[in-house]
Amino acid sequence: MRYLLAAIAVAAFAASLSIAFPRLAPLVLRISAIALLAIAALWLIEYIAARPPPLAQRILKTLRARGPLTAGELARELNADPTEVAEALQYLLEKGLVRRYRVGEEEYFE
Repeated sequence: MRYLLAAIAVAAFAASLSIAFPRLAPLVLRISAIALLAIAALWLIEYIAARPPPLAQRILKTLRARGPLTAGELARELNADPTEVAEALQYLLEKGLVRRYRVGEEEYFE
């Protein structure tokens, strides 16, 4: 939403400046285009950074399909390195996409 508001602000500023100073319109439009490209690039970077890593995506799919599992069960199910599974689970926990609970000695994720 903030990127959309920034783009609208740039467009409104460019339009008003072009009307107020017609001789500067070509320069204002070029600068505005650069600003809009920068806004689009920032949005794209944020969008890409917000996506979970591939292993984390696979873990989410598996948990949705199979229900609560331990880290070891996930590693076996996905044929992945247990350390990488632990890192992906930590990422998902930090993002609030999974929750962890204990049953006896076992730690489950869902």
